[in-house]
Amino acid sequence: MSNNLSERHYGGTFCLAKAGLTEGTNATTIQIAAPNGAGVDFCIDGILYHKADTDNIAMTALDQQADDTTCLYLVQINASGTVSMVKGDEVATADLANDEVIAQWPEPTADNCPLGGFRIVTDGGTFTSGTTDLSGTGVTDTFYDFFAVPPAGLTS
Repeated sequence: MSNNLSERHYGGTFCLAKAGLTEGTNATTIQIAAPNGAGVDFCIDGILYHKADTDNIAMTALDQQADDTTCLYLVQINASGTVSMVKGDEVATADLANDEVIAQWPEPTADNCPLGGFRIVTDGGTFTSGTTDLSGTGVTDTFYDFFAVPPAGLTS
């Protein structure tokens, strides 16, 4: 995992601006639609980078998410500007609603900066990133923008 400011007084890997993550025009993709209209600035190991607003970013093909589950997906970017996703562990939506489990954010892979993430709740179907329509029947998505990966997961 890349350096974080809590580990050293210099360097760090974090997002410097709100990425404005949301569903892409093509409903099987995502987009960066920063509120400033100019894209997002981010830092990897103390070096600054920029990614312009971009629509229809292909989602990383990840394992299928089962029906009646909730899962958190991390959206990350590398120094070349390549956006990818990491799938967290699925939890039963009913168990999450009853405070029996917590949905945890996955960690970014090496040399990547977390831009944000999204939560997928399935109800009446499955979800496969890059294949399933984000606004399709039985799929509810919620997007989040990050400075860094939140230390706590989601409880509902």
